[in-house]
Amino acid sequence: MAERSAQYPDQIYNVAVVYNVYRILLPLLLLVTSFIPGATLLGDLNPSLFVQVCAGYAIFAVAIAFFATMPSRSINNSSILTGSLIIDIFAITLISYTSGGMISGLGLLLIVTIASGGILTRGRISTFLAAVAALSLIYSELYLTLSLENPASQFIQTGILGALLFATSLYVQNLTNRIYKAALLANQQASEIIDLEKLNNEIIQRMCTGVVVVNAEHDIVSMNSAARSILLPILPSAQQGTGLQHALPSILTKHLQRWKINPKRHPEAISIPNSAKQIQLSFAFLNPDSDSDTLIFLEDNRRIVQRVRQLKLASLGRLTASIAHEVRNPLGAISHASQLLSESETISNDDKRMIEIILDHCNRVNLIIEDVLDASRHEDTTAKVIILNDWLESFIKNYSATHELCDDIKLEPTPNEIKVNVIEGQLEQVLNNLFDNGLRYSYKKTGRATLLLQAGIGNREGDEHAFLHIIDEGPGVDEETEPHLFEPFHTTESSGTGLGLYISKELCEANQSQLVYNRTNTGKSCFSIYFGNPDRIMA
Repeated sequence: MAERSAQYPDQIYNVAVVYNVYRILLPLLLLVTSFIPGATLLGDLNPSLFVQVCAGYAIFAVAIAFFATMPSRSINNSSILTGSLIIDIFAITLISYTSGGMISGLGLLLIVTIASGGILTRGRISTFLAAVAALSLIYSELYLTLSLENPASQFIQTGILGALLFATSLYVQNLTNRIYKAALLANQQASEIIDLEKLNNEIIQRMCTGVVVVNAEHDIVSMNSAARSILLPILPSAQQGTGLQHALPSILTKHLQRWKINPKRHPEAISIPNSAKQIQLSFAFLNPDSDSDTLIFLEDNRRIVQRVRQLKLASLGRLTASIAHEVRNPLGAISHASQLLSESETISNDDKRMIEIILDHCNRVNLIIEDVLDASRHEDTTAKVIILNDWLESFIKNYSATHELCDDIKLEPTPNEIKVNVIEGQLEQVLNNLFDNGLRYSYKKTGRATLLLQAGIGNREGDEHAFLHIIDEGPGVDEETEPHLFEPFHTTESSGTGLGLYISKELCEANQSQLVYNRTNTGKSCFSIYFGNPDRIMA
């Protein structure tokens, strides 16, 4: 009956439903009771009018209840609502009149109508309804007094009931205002809680850390997208779609049970079967009660390693500033003094040879410092998505224009547009070093500085990765040297520093990528970069 809107919050709207049921049952109950012989005085003064009013009132109540449920809101506006309550007042007054007026006690039913009107209409209309009800009772009693021969005087009782109706109206208005404000506040708080819950769910779903909620029986209650991606290789196929109410994988159950025995124990990283992922686990009870649900946090160990690598590179940058000042300046002085000493006419040939050794090693130390400085010169540490093929074409063009030892660098086209997320400056440094090495070894063996680049997406250790193969024509690395290829200061050339490949590998791992060495099917030397992990690769 009342419109469910800001004017009528849900708690108040329910009153209209209850009142509709009441106004239907009231005339029907009075009709049924009036047919009991000698039981009541209902309708004694005018039985036919009593039956007509009760029947008409019941039909009216049913019609109002029916139209209130329809989509049209015409029945819910304040004017029609007020009119229906006035009809209620007149109907109850007529029923009271046909039963003898105030002496029947039916006038007290108007208190329910006035109270309901005070809740549903609010404001001055509620007082107006009380006035209409009081006037109707007074008119009814006056008419009975004038029409009956020996009427019972009930004017005092009528006045008291009229005052009671006004008091009810004022009290209900005050109470309704408080209920209304409380209801609005409750609705506002509920809306804020729902919005906060949606926000929390959105944040949890977008977290890089996997979150799994497990009940006391070690069944998965819920998990976010990151957890589902991490656990995908070990989840049952039925669970992969929803991730709800399925048993926790045994590899996690074992570590969870150990943690419950000793919560202070720090779980070690675990390897996911059929995947190259290493996961660092941590646990927490959802509530202080140890029988409550448990939160399992899953963090890809490669992300942790990436942060460590970035911190290592940052530390290396600070270290190189000290090296430049504390080592390079004295080294420059030693080199300069040695050059001046070599120009002396009185120095012997043996001493000149010693000076040459000093200068050679000064140059070697200077190259080491240059390599270390190169690793920290890139201020940009922000990764961004690049289209690999387009980026490589631009890089090859710039590299070829600035390097003399470069006859041909061929990039094989790929069928798909491959996108990777990397720090451009660091990738440039890695490729500069790999290109320099590859072209130099190709030139030594064939007399032409050539490289072949292959890019694509392939499977590595159970995961899909974007890759870049850099293939040269050189003799390759022998089996004894290969295990030490990426170690710092390990080199096979007298003029090298042994830091190039080490720094390249560190930069790749700082970008969640891998730099590996292998041979092609035809025996050619190949350095491969596997970019990121599956959730960072787009094709």
